[in-house]
This record gives sequence, structure tokens and C-alpha cells, in this order.
Amino acid sequence: METINLVVLNDSNTNKYIPLLRKKTSKSISDIKQNISMGNPVIKCDYYDEEELKVLVTSAEELLLMGASIKIYEDEEEITLEMVKNLIETIEGVARDREEMDNLMFDDDTE
Repeated sequence: METINLVVLNDSNTNKYIPLLRKKTSKSISDIKQNISMGNPVIKCDYYDEEELKVLVTSAEELLLMGASIKIYEDEEEITLEMVKNLIETIEGVARDREEMDNLMFDDDTE
């Protein structure tokens, strides 16, 4: 499964990020602390799950506002927050196109 992962880099403010991450992930405090200290992802989401990706983006933006240093990875390759936002837009565009095609194919106009 392709994943997008958010890593928070360990710094002296780690405890400041925990309440936000607990709210977004429902992971335990010790899991979050351990993931940060070991450089492991604090949020993992499916590449194709629009809702999970949106949570990752809002979490990343909030963490940046708090002064956190973050990295985002697509599997093992580092990507930018902007790339994740573009992926969300692409997923939304595909969904719109699919809906339009369905409407055209299954339109019940009986004139």
C-alpha cells in the first residue's frame, strides 16, 4: 500500500506538539513521543484516502505554526506539503470527472 507519512523532527518543544497529535491520531502520548524521538511517522495515511490526506495537511500546517520542523514522505521519498495538496486536488478532480461521466452515461432523460 502506498502511504504518505508525516514525521516531526525531534526538538526541545516536542511536548508542545503532543496535544495536537493526540487529537488528530488518538495515539498514546508515549507512542507519539517515541515516534518523534526515533524519527518515525506520527501520521500515516493511504495515498488515495482524501480525508486522511486532509487531516495530514491540516496537522502539518498547525505543527508548522507551532514552530515544528516536519518532513513528509511518499513511501521512502521526501515530498513537499504542496505536493500533498496537489494530490488532494487531483483526487477531488477525478471524483468530479467520474460523477460527470456517470451522469452522462446514466442520465434518464426520456424526451
